[in-house]
Amino acid sequence: MNTNITTRLTTGDRQQCRPPHASTSAAFGLTGCALLFYAGLANAASSENAYLDEMPVVLSVSRLSQPVDEAPAAVTVIDRETIRDAGIRELSEVFRLVPGMVVGYHASRFYASDSTVAYHGLTDTYARSMQVLIDGRSVYSPLFGGVIWNDIPVVIDDIDRIEVIRGPNSASYGANSFMGVINIVTRHSAEEQGRFVSLAAGRNFSEGVARYGGRSGDLTYRLTASLTNNQGEDPYIDNPDLRINIPSDLVWTYNKFDDKKIRQLNFRADQRINSTDELELQLGYNGGDRQSGEVGSDTAAAKVADNQFELARWKRVLRDDGELSVQFYHSQESTRTTILDTGGHLNNADVIARRYDLEVQHSFSPSAQTRLVWGGSVRLDKVYAPYYHYPDTNIYPAAMFDKNKPQYFQLSRLFGNLEWRARPDLIFNFGAMAEDNNFTGTDITPRIAANWHFLPGQTLRLSNSRATRTPTDFEKVRADPFLVLGALTKKLVPERVNSTDIGYLGNFNGLNIDFRVFRDEFSDLIVENGASLAGNNLNPGNAVIKGFETRLQWQIGADTRLIYALSHSKVSSPDQAGQAYTNSVPTNIQSLMLTHRLNRHWSASLIGYQTGETHFLDTDSDPGMGRGYFIKTAHRWDGRLAYRFRADAGRGEFALVVQNLADDRYLEFRHDNQPAGRTAWLNLKLDL
Repeated sequence: MNTNITTRLTTGDRQQCRPPHASTSAAFGLTGCALLFYAGLANAASSENAYLDEMPVVLSVSRLSQPVDEAPAAVTVIDRETIRDAGIRELSEVFRLVPGMVVGYHASRFYASDSTVAYHGLTDTYARSMQVLIDGRSVYSPLFGGVIWNDIPVVIDDIDRIEVIRGPNSASYGANSFMGVINIVTRHSAEEQGRFVSLAAGRNFSEGVARYGGRSGDLTYRLTASLTNNQGEDPYIDNPDLRINIPSDLVWTYNKFDDKKIRQLNFRADQRINSTDELELQLGYNGGDRQSGEVGSDTAAAKVADNQFELARWKRVLRDDGELSVQFYHSQESTRTTILDTGGHLNNADVIARRYDLEVQHSFSPSAQTRLVWGGSVRLDKVYAPYYHYPDTNIYPAAMFDKNKPQYFQLSRLFGNLEWRARPDLIFNFGAMAEDNNFTGTDITPRIAANWHFLPGQTLRLSNSRATRTPTDFEKVRADPFLVLGALTKKLVPERVNSTDIGYLGNFNGLNIDFRVFRDEFSDLIVENGASLAGNNLNPGNAVIKGFETRLQWQIGADTRLIYALSHSKVSSPDQAGQAYTNSVPTNIQSLMLTHRLNRHWSASLIGYQTGETHFLDTDSDPGMGRGYFIKTAHRWDGRLAYRFRADAGRGEFALVVQNLADDRYLEFRHDNQPAGRTAWLNLKLDL
């Protein structure tokens, strides 16, 4: 089901927000632009016809199709137009536009040369606390958790929209939907007919995309292929603000290895069988050479990725707007790597992680005032990773633990969500997920929410939810030997969070407002070195994050749009086991995007990002190297200028994108991670 979720906005007052001079802090630039929104709010609120448009419809929050202002959790929708106007070339960059989202380019030190995408922070390089779905298929990595963004088989030009649930959502998607859920929805094959070509080239980057969509009776299909060559960061760090006294010959003067070549092939077919039944088939591949690791370390390696998936989904439309669906998918995350360690030994660091998942879902209306969705699923993960399974036989005796043996994760789930419209202006949502797995046993994660339309276009939301995060394969195999050998007195258990949310959504004349206040209480947080530092307990951590966030979307005029996001968060924690929970969440995160259509051919965008000073969790892993540091506030301005034209019977666009207009040499996540300076590329798209 493809629902048009783009809200149509009406004309408002025209304003301008200009980029700051090079000597002016980006913080003042973003904050100044924010004031325009609040000034506009007062004007918009006085409109006699304030509530002129419907709220966007989302599918991901409760598994029911709902307007945003009736969903039981905060959700941000990023549509195709926003992705295009922001000049996005890497999928992880999209999430800089989401309130509270922390994005660190190339944050990982080993296994993957990839970005970190985390909600609020409180994360290491793999950001294990967020579930990521593509058309309902989980791409959460079985081995380390999180998502390897460059390795997932999806092309940006095939994306219809992205729904980001901001906050725990285990009630709908189970463990690992711990701090949020990202659902990437691709376009129906019927919407991508004909030929499409996209060519892009610039500093350290080139990409080509080709797509063909066709039809045969009630069968529609599309085939997309792409090739990307990305040389990533510059080899050397340019004038870093180390804030610590480190000799210049150490690794902190170099960026990490991150060159990558990405080959992708995607196929989707949709068959309308009859008036009630539809069959969907998807196949995808992502592979190519990757670099990973850091200079002077045994983690440095050249890798070859080889990832694929197959998905089949059958849907039947039932009476009274009900639906029955059955979905099965298989995915394989595979890399071939040989690591030469500092002792001159070759190590087989190959990884093959296979997932098999079957899900059944049924939605219907038990009464005129209620809607119910329920279902269940079973999953099997099989992971082969000899280098990461018990690599040190001095600690993990080979006779007791066979590192060449695949590890299995088995999961079964039962879920449900009931929407009850108690009155025309009052909606309740009751949801829960029951899960059982062979790592930690059984858990139930409930949610309750109430949405009150106290005025036309004005909604208050109150919700409380609980969520868990199941230990990853890597965390489990590291804990098992300590349990067997008696070094641990407590079994590894899931991480837990209790979240309370108060939200406000307003729809005025040309202005949409999303504001929420939240309090998230985390317990049983997993610490890898917890066995030695926290009384033989691998789950010693706890923390509380509280704050507020807002996203404002303002259609200033028929041709001008502003989107602004702000998150303010604070963490309190006793910082057990040497983990810097207290400072691991940026106090302030901001983003802004101004787009203006000059005429029917020309359009321009200005995009700004700011992430406050941060100290992430795993940067304390080697105090002897002086890694107890903060990454100072980072800010970036991007620009895009595009020309649209007719091309035979189709259309085309030629765009110039400049990233990091001010050529700021900031750092992200670590002191050996400096994104490239000013970078420009040209992009030609033809849709025929």
